[in-house]
Amino acid sequence: MYYFPDLDEETRLNMISELELDIRNCSFYEPLSMSAYGLSCYKSVLKSCFEHGDADTLSRQLTKIFFKSCYDCGRSVPSNINQMIAFSDFNRYYIRALLLRAISEDRKLIVYRAKKVINERDSSKMTVHKVYFDKNIMGEMIKLFRNYKALFNIKPQPELLKPNSGLSLRFL
Repeated sequence: MYYFPDLDEETRLNMISELELDIRNCSFYEPLSMSAYGLSCYKSVLKSCFEHGDADTLSRQLTKIFFKSCYDCGRSVPSNINQMIAFSDFNRYYIRALLLRAISEDRKLIVYRAKKVINERDSSKMTVHKVYFDKNIMGEMIKLFRNYKALFNIKPQPELLKPNSGLSLRFL
């Protein structure tokens, strides 16, 4: 179960706009674990969940036929890959949408735990309750979060959107 307290109509519209921006710019990230069939359907399933659902809805819609059984390197795809991708992708667009709103509405954002985790990282514990209010910093975050390939290749990694961290943003 995931918790996105600011998932209202305005946030949903921003999420859809960000998805459409990624598609237009050919920067939409296609999960390596997805089958050809899964990739052919994923953008429309994602958009539908942005319009009317949430990360749980997305997780339920990402059935086994969306995924390969093994990655190209031969390693098995995790059995919970639908949950991993659903939270990761939904949360990434949710965060981008909130950052856009915070900048335009002159609001503050705070880091919170949107997903329960069994083994919480120390870095995640230190990040929870961090407040973002500077529009320039939030603008830089949006730029980085729009570039999925660069996001996980920079050092040090940003505090948000680390795989399986369960962290997100909400309005303060």
